[in-house]
Amino acid sequence: MQVPPLGLGWRAFGPMSLGALATAAAAQVTVVPPYPDQGGAAETVASSATGTPGARRFTWSTSQVQRDDGPQRRTVTEGTGPYVASGSARFDALFALAIDDARQASVEAIKDDAYNGGRPIACHCFETGSQWHYVWTRDLSYALDLGLAGIDPTRAVDSLMFKTSDIRAGVAVPQEIPAGSRQIVQDTGSGGSWPISSDRTAWALGAERTLANLDGAARDRFARQALTALTGTLEADRVAAYDPRDGLYGGEHSFLDWRDQTYAPWILDDLAAMAQMKGLSTNILHYRALRLTARLAGEQGQPALAARYDGWASALRGAITRGFWDAQAGLFATYVSADVTPYRIAKYDLLGNDLAILSGIADEPQARTILSRYPFAPFGPPVVWPQAPGQFVYHNRAQWPFVTAYTLAAAARAGHVAAADRSLDALMRGAALHLSNMENLEWLTGRSRFDDGPEINARRQLWSVGGYIGAVASTIFGWHPEAAGVRVAPFLTTHMRSLLGPGDTTTLARLDYAGHRIAITLHLPPQAAAGGFYPVARVLLNGRPAPARITARDLTPGDNRIAVTFGTPQRSADRVAGVAAIPATSHDDPRAFMPATPTLTATAGAGGVTLAIGGPAPAAPVRYTLLRDGRPVAQHLRTATWTDRRRDADRTTCYSAVATFTGSGLASQPSAATCVRATSAQTIAIDDPRMSGTGRRLPAGIDGVAEPTLLLGTGARASIADVTIPSAGTYAISLRYDNHVGPLNTGITNGVKRLTLTGPRGSTGGIVQMPHIRAQGESHPLRASTRIYATLPAGRYRLDLGDFLNMSALAANATYKGQGGPDGPVNAVRIAAVLIDPV
Repeated sequence: MQVPPLGLGWRAFGPMSLGALATAAAAQVTVVPPYPDQGGAAETVASSATGTPGARRFTWSTSQVQRDDGPQRRTVTEGTGPYVASGSARFDALFALAIDDARQASVEAIKDDAYNGGRPIACHCFETGSQWHYVWTRDLSYALDLGLAGIDPTRAVDSLMFKTSDIRAGVAVPQEIPAGSRQIVQDTGSGGSWPISSDRTAWALGAERTLANLDGAARDRFARQALTALTGTLEADRVAAYDPRDGLYGGEHSFLDWRDQTYAPWILDDLAAMAQMKGLSTNILHYRALRLTARLAGEQGQPALAARYDGWASALRGAITRGFWDAQAGLFATYVSADVTPYRIAKYDLLGNDLAILSGIADEPQARTILSRYPFAPFGPPVVWPQAPGQFVYHNRAQWPFVTAYTLAAAARAGHVAAADRSLDALMRGAALHLSNMENLEWLTGRSRFDDGPEINARRQLWSVGGYIGAVASTIFGWHPEAAGVRVAPFLTTHMRSLLGPGDTTTLARLDYAGHRIAITLHLPPQAAAGGFYPVARVLLNGRPAPARITARDLTPGDNRIAVTFGTPQRSADRVAGVAAIPATSHDDPRAFMPATPTLTATAGAGGVTLAIGGPAPAAPVRYTLLRDGRPVAQHLRTATWTDRRRDADRTTCYSAVATFTGSGLASQPSAATCVRATSAQTIAIDDPRMSGTGRRLPAGIDGVAEPTLLLGTGARASIADVTIPSAGTYAISLRYDNHVGPLNTGITNGVKRLTLTGPRGSTGGIVQMPHIRAQGESHPLRASTRIYATLPAGRYRLDLGDFLNMSALAANATYKGQGGPDGPVNAVRIAAVLIDPV
């Protein structure tokens, strides 16, 4: 699709009077073109400024009708925070708007209907957005990492510490969790939250950036607090979420947490599969948390702890590359399956790939390939690719400015000019048209409301605000506070230079670092044709060559000035992939959408296992791939049936199907697994005489559950004696259970139990998760838990099942309005049977 990629896709005019859109001052006016197909009319925006830099009054106006009938005019006055003085009032006004958004997000009390009875909670914090008046772990952490930490480091510390917690008094703390440590809060989420949602380690990104903006006693104090929270969290996650089979952490991918928006539709009835899948972004967050914790442990005189976490981090980095890198696509896959042999699913997300670049997991060729191949829509990149058919706009079919800001940072790191220019344009266009840094935008038109979404959309969304501040301060002006000091490394493309207006300098002033006031002035080279960048020639600090890392010792008590000069522009051959010109209201165009997820049934017979593919009719011709335990056994099928004649009857075998459009090559989500159990598989029902324990037995029919169950509440235990393993091999052990303590989409009461097998060679086992299950009318169905895989010698075993932790065990959740809140922790499930399958 050919849409002007530069200058925000705007047709700009010089200063002029615009009547109702202009103030008494002259306005910088721009016409913003619409999406070429069904996107509506062009819009006009205008900005004007009065006063002197640092104390200017900006008025920003737009002709675009705002979401929720919001105002089409906004006035912002530069206060005490950072400001930009360039040759473009439009550029300066948008930065001032982001700083004002951050000011509005700086509060002394927060509230959410789910906590403290909806009453305010005192907190010197950043709230999340105009519709989100609470502090959420991932939103806060990404916002601080992108650029917000330097605006108010003290408020950043207070906000981060609000998202940590002691374990409630009276809760049995697992022996693996260090005494006196704290836990990072995993917010309410899918199926009852952690560890099905396990991206709370995003906290480390915010903590790392905040530490880089602190100095002296304040930094030392927060470093100790951060180490305490991170060690407790990492040790708990190692027990509950880590899979030694592939070296990765299980759980939902980060931020894309609206289940069927980014997973297959069947995931709603199998959240245990989501818990056992591995998400790219979530694993990178664990990697970053491990690296930070190792560094803090080293700083604080704990070399053994530092070595422990460095070793885990190094192993995880390799596992991420092996597990997620899709060389054919030139992208890291969003997640891998929950099969016996996990495989990459052909779904890709922008945040995960950005984090791979910024965290040093992607090497230089991979980074450039990612930025060249991930598709950009005309007005910005979508957060997932390809799109899910039939799903409304929110994570699916959407841009999220904070993710685009990470793409800009990744492009600057990789020196990818085209991706950087397109990303900055998207950020500026979105903020200008909406008079704020919005939560999300429809993916093709760039509107805050179009067709069927986005479903929810807040102004001044915190991570979008942090992303815009970082786009200017970090990318263009090169302001990078890091552990060893400030690195000054502007990435200035020829297009970015044109956005700064006709002057020969531009300044970012009133930066604060370790109590010192700093201004960065870019001495701008002559404007050149788009498609290049200016290498940095020299960086001066107070008139002298600046060190590679500027520390507090290098700064004077008064104002400090950094001056940057640039060399001759260098051309770039970078390109980005474009989305095909599809109708803006399409929900299934095969050039941008996955095929509908197929269904699969398996029927075992004397001649093998016959597989029948069904499901919604595809939008275009497809071919099918059939997988057995994650490995392809039939490819390029044109027919809907196939027989597996080589299946091993001594092993439980699970099949799935994937459809691929023959034209675009885009693949579907895999079907739900359909399994054929081995002849030696065991089902041990709860009324088996070998079963004992402190749980309460419930007959069939109680509360809509069709089978007899054993209620294992918080603190209850169950055991099965004389479990016979007939032959040595690898076994998958799971539970048939019910958990309807909370709803499918939220809560803090995921069932998290520890299963232990004790036999001829000692004990083995792991954590079994039993997420919330949605009802079917008046009945509550039984589902399969996550699996534990164990390699066992033949013999007799004892199986024990007892408590681990879930998020209701945290003191921070004592005021949560749902189950697990004021009445105490809840870790309750109903067990119908134990399943033991040779695999």
